[in-house]
Amino acid sequence: MAKKNTAYDFYGIIEDNVVLGHRTPVKGNRNIAVPEGVEKIWTRAFESEGCESVIFPSTLKSVGKEAFNHCYSLKEVTIPEGVEELGAWAFNHCSSLEKIHLPASLIKLDKKYQPFNNCYGLTEISVDVNNPVFRAEGNCLIERATGTVISGCRNSVIPDDGSIREIGEGAFCRQYYLKEINIPEGVKSIGKYAFLNCRSLKEIVLPVSVKKLNISAFDGCDKLEKINLEHVERIEKNAFSACKNLQCEILISDCTSKLGKGAFELSGITSITIGRGITEIESATFRSCYNLKKVVMPEGLTKIEKYAFCHDEKLTVAVIPASVKYIGDAAFWGCALKDVILPPDPDFISKDAFSGCTLATKIARSTSNPDFEMDGASVCKYRGKAVNVVIPDGVTAIKAKAFKGNKKIESVVIPSSVTAIAASAFERCEKLCSITVEEGNKKYRSANNCIVDFKNKTLVLGCNNSVIPESGIEKIGNGAFYKCEKLEDVMIPSGVKKIGNKAFDSCTGIKTVTFPEGLESVGDSAFNECLNLEAAVFGSGLKDIGDFAFYKCEKLAELKMPQGLKRVGCSAFEYCKKLEVLDFPEGVEDIDYLAFYNCDEVKKISLPSTAKSFYNAGFRNKPKLEKITVAEGNRDYKSDGNCLISLKEKELWAGCPTTVIPSGGLVRRISSDAFAHSKIESLVIPEGVEIIVSTAFEGCKELKRLTLPQSLRSPDGCFDDSVHLETVEAPERFRSYFMKLNPKIKFTATDK
Repeated sequence: MAKKNTAYDFYGIIEDNVVLGHRTPVKGNRNIAVPEGVEKIWTRAFESEGCESVIFPSTLKSVGKEAFNHCYSLKEVTIPEGVEELGAWAFNHCSSLEKIHLPASLIKLDKKYQPFNNCYGLTEISVDVNNPVFRAEGNCLIERATGTVISGCRNSVIPDDGSIREIGEGAFCRQYYLKEINIPEGVKSIGKYAFLNCRSLKEIVLPVSVKKLNISAFDGCDKLEKINLEHVERIEKNAFSACKNLQCEILISDCTSKLGKGAFELSGITSITIGRGITEIESATFRSCYNLKKVVMPEGLTKIEKYAFCHDEKLTVAVIPASVKYIGDAAFWGCALKDVILPPDPDFISKDAFSGCTLATKIARSTSNPDFEMDGASVCKYRGKAVNVVIPDGVTAIKAKAFKGNKKIESVVIPSSVTAIAASAFERCEKLCSITVEEGNKKYRSANNCIVDFKNKTLVLGCNNSVIPESGIEKIGNGAFYKCEKLEDVMIPSGVKKIGNKAFDSCTGIKTVTFPEGLESVGDSAFNECLNLEAAVFGSGLKDIGDFAFYKCEKLAELKMPQGLKRVGCSAFEYCKKLEVLDFPEGVEDIDYLAFYNCDEVKKISLPSTAKSFYNAGFRNKPKLEKITVAEGNRDYKSDGNCLISLKEKELWAGCPTTVIPSGGLVRRISSDAFAHSKIESLVIPEGVEIIVSTAFEGCKELKRLTLPQSLRSPDGCFDDSVHLETVEAPERFRSYFMKLNPKIKFTATDK
């Protein structure tokens, strides 16, 4: 609803009935009216704007993702009839928003990233009674078909008519002022982050129908005093983490089969009795429960993982059943245990399991082979001191990080019984130079100090002295050479089609890599932080370069991408500071977020006609950029005037010192960082440009001559870094801004 006697303005860009962006001048009206005819508000169009109220047009059909994200001053929102969709986090962190009304026409919104996330000032939610998909009752937004509470507020009362079956993901997330809530009978599940950081919430009564508490369901509810869990079957990770005021006895009933990592970490519980449905206490489940005094564990429990009761300083009684076979690192570290009865026949008790306890020296145990920490037939940790390691016969698996960081071992022999080797099993074993698999192994063979899964034609593990075999390999496995820092020259043989995630991650000694014809993909972080790698020259066949694939390859000066490449992943070449030429071949469609960010030496960028998506790919903020070109035939982008322009948004995304911004209405908005840190000295911004984002000319200290058009809404804050401006030709209304910036500027008014 519009305020009486209140003026409303609009400072945005509209193209094809879409609001693409909005920027309120420093002294502009904070009450916004979106013009009639607008059908859509684009992604993040009003993000971080200081608007206090918004009137939407009757023509509006959708509000995009994060459209009003972080509009902290926004108080009034009435979504008009005709709107069909609200995007993910559309009003996220609108902390002053008090009331929201939704129309009958609304049929779609993102339940996972619900539109009113973190709106902790919200007091009222209403929905038109004729809406077929959603309804509001008790100030709760409810999906009719599933009975899911999507959003709530401090005044919510969840309906108890049996219609509610789930409290949705993040439904009451950060509702700081919510003091009490009744979960009615019929609710089966509490979603992820449903009551995350509800800091005023003191008590929750869970009905018999609730069977599952999802990840971080009540995480951070630091005033929560009581909870009943008698009928809950699954308690997921961090469900009650940091509930510091939960100073009570907790009973985990026999029907509970899951107690997730960190479920009660940092909580105030004083006593815990665990039912027979739990066979494993996961890592950090009760870590740092400073008030916990007594733990009763059930017969049938087989494993107490690392840090399970670590730092429980008041814990004096721990009844460990005879069924326990495994107690991990620091499981009871720092506890005030007075009496411990150990299981009679454990497979493994870590030497550090009771470190810091009064009886630590009396109860330390190990496996029959003290060099290996075992979990059944799996090696979990190597604790021996041998330089040449022979893994015992009968071992079937070598688990993740089993030998991690061992600075002594030089060779390892793997028995024929092993059928599973984790990618990070020998991570950072800097002296390891010999790997052998015994004859008769049905899954693995060794060759050239590499381990090959011959059935899947995958090299799964290498070391500093490896040479990749020339035949029988189609994939370099995930993490195969992770942190093999002494590798220098790598020859990847023909036949290899895929390089897995982190395959050569942090191999800081690598200088050259020969990539074969036919290689189809380079995985995420495959060559991450290969600090000495100098070139990446790919043959035909490559289609995908993964996220962070060559992140921080600081000496990478040559990059040759082949015809047919489709995608360059997020941050793929970020911080490759020696790259000077980015020549993208025909076929490239997607260049993901920050792919070339902080590549400060780039001088030339050539984009193909096939390029479709590269917003925030890192083509802006290039201080040495000299030339930008887009091939003819690209339907979405142009490079007129040696600048990069989005045709749909009519937005200039990137420029350089030789840019001449084209006139004729091709550009209406100059994007953030478009000329950031450029050495540009003179610029004419033509008629038609309406908005300049405040960071567009950040760091342009050499700009001396500037011409601004009548169409520009405001230059406020845009040229604050241009301390050497000498002459400005602009409308008279901009004079005061430039005079405050520098009274010596020669200002010429261009008003007719």
